[in-house]
Amino acid sequence: MMSDRQTVWIDIQRCTGCGACVEVCPVEAITLVNDRAYIDHETCTGCRACVNACPEGAAQPVVEGDLILAPERPVPTVHRPSPLAETAGAAVVVTGVGLLAKASGTLVRAIGRWLMRPSGVTRSPAQQSQPRAEYGGGGGRGRRARRRRRGR
Repeated sequence: MMSDRQTVWIDIQRCTGCGACVEVCPVEAITLVNDRAYIDHETCTGCRACVNACPEGAAQPVVEGDLILAPERPVPTVHRPSPLAETAGAAVVVTGVGLLAKASGTLVRAIGRWLMRPSGVTRSPAQQSQPRAEYGGGGGRGRRARRRRRGR
């Protein structure tokens, strides 16, 4: 029975040229060419004896059936920002870096003042609101002057 369709194909990557398929083909449709099996599809009857005989699985049947098209998938859109958005984004980054630099400078100065204040001297909240003598306020007379004013 002649067939105009391919019923068996050879995977040349798997074929080792052992010749097992050549020996079992009843119509001699398979030959070895350059140490690989070749099927003459004009002669092949589609008995598939070679498929069962191939130790490497290189002889494969052609599976026939209805072709079912896969549904089309939407093509993803690529987001490309406008030139204005790119420029605005760069401006925001530059502004943010400038603000960060100013804030870090202020923070460093505040920490420096905190570290440089005299240690061991604690003042109550009421005393903190009053200026210290060492900063130029309060008259600078000290404990003895206060005692004299109180009459002690």
